[in-house]
Amino acid sequence: MDDVLPCTITGNNSSEPSQAIFQQEWQIYRTLVDENYLFHREAYECLHQILIDDAVQPFRFLELACGDATASMAALSGTRISQYHGIDTSQPALDLAKASLIALDCPVSLELDDFVRALRERPEATDVVWIGLSLHHLRSLEKLEVMSAILRVLGPDGLLPIYEATSPDGENRDGWLKRWDDQQPMWSAYSAEDWETINAHVHAADYPETAPRWVSLGHAAGFDNVREVFVAPSDLFRLYSMRASPT
Repeated sequence: MDDVLPCTITGNNSSEPSQAIFQQEWQIYRTLVDENYLFHREAYECLHQILIDDAVQPFRFLELACGDATASMAALSGTRISQYHGIDTSQPALDLAKASLIALDCPVSLELDDFVRALRERPEATDVVWIGLSLHHLRSLEKLEVMSAILRVLGPDGLLPIYEATSPDGENRDGWLKRWDDQQPMWSAYSAEDWETINAHVHAADYPETAPRWVSLGHAAGFDNVREVFVAPSDLFRLYSMRASPT
């Protein structure tokens, strides 16, 4: 890339309570990713393959709750992305994202806002909307509203891949949280204090859906094709790809 394409940052300074840990304790979150405790690496490898095999080419990419965008940058490398737009509530995260995304050979824009509100006001169309481990902070009806809003901004054959907290059929939230708690001995990079910090966030703000419920939410939002692409080895998270109808 001969010239660095400009990156614009716009939006409102807002904060969602469920995002507070990521704004106040960013290093704890980075350890979570770097140690691959939630299997980000495998999920973003799946995203990379979806973008190559299933997305319209070239594609515009909208990332909701983009964070520092380092994992997405890896997934986007080697693809035919034509435009990147990221939304997050953390200005420090967006500052890091700006540095992470500088290698993309396409226009990049970053927006400081809550993605639920930003979607309601978004007039621009896009081809791929990606959400990684953020949609599960919403309750079921709110998830459906967001997924329906996403469908409205997707072009023909647009894609919504999501990587989210998921239970096997028949498991309730308490069962999922119990299995989450059982991970603590394996998270050796965390101190007891670090674990309690992130664990408090999960117990307060994470609302998984069962695997069949994610599929039914996709269909209810208007996506014709919903498929499960990846199940994390912990079986706490799954990746789904949802396709909008062609015109």
